[in-house]
Amino acid sequence: MSKGYRVIQISILCYSIEFEQEFTGSIPLYKAALLNHFPSVLEGTNTFNRINLLFDQAPSYEAIIKAIESIAFTKASHPVPVKIWEVPICFDTSFTNDLATVYKGDDQKIEAYRDHFLATTFTLEFYGFMPGFGYLSGLPKALHLPRKNNPSATLQGSVSVGGAQVGVYPQDSPGGWQCLGNCPINWINFIKEPYVFIAIGDKVRFVAIDLNTHQKIRSEITMGQYQPKHTLR
Repeated sequence: MSKGYRVIQISILCYSIEFEQEFTGSIPLYKAALLNHFPSVLEGTNTFNRINLLFDQAPSYEAIIKAIESIAFTKASHPVPVKIWEVPICFDTSFTNDLATVYKGDDQKIEAYRDHFLATTFTLEFYGFMPGFGYLSGLPKALHLPRKNNPSATLQGSVSVGGAQVGVYPQDSPGGWQCLGNCPINWINFIKEPYVFIAIGDKVRFVAIDLNTHQKIRSEITMGQYQPKHTLR
């Protein structure tokens, strides 16, 4: 990424432009410029660090590169502050702990996995699978876990790992990811905007809480008294 971005050909009709962090604050402007430059684009979408273009006719890779290079991509003069959310997770035995199966009940390995997990900062990449299910990147390779062979009943709030990604189930659902613990916060509401409190590109740190704190947060949420905590970087 010597120019701050790279072009990825997804298919003959779809290209993705991935940007380095110092350029991401201007991605909406870049997308508007690209859509104006390419009248044959059927759809243009973006995540916090990518612009995805779907064409109605297959352009050549060389034509894409030439056109993109004609647009002046510059670093944001005032980078957008990044929010770092503190997300509670409860490891109480009343919640599903698939680590007990993965590590065959070895408490020392389970504790080491949790400590490493809590020390990691994640990035919310996108929402998918179901409304409010956020895909978090940044899981160290040592913490990657294989998906289950057969999906099992998964409770709302289950903090889970599937391969290299982390997610929190926003509702009760069959799930094939390995459950680590439970988060008492609702990751989505359908009543008013913003429907999700963590935006794409925000950072997430998980903080361990006990069962009493978990129940207290759930009560505060029911009464409309709880606000998720975050800092700015």
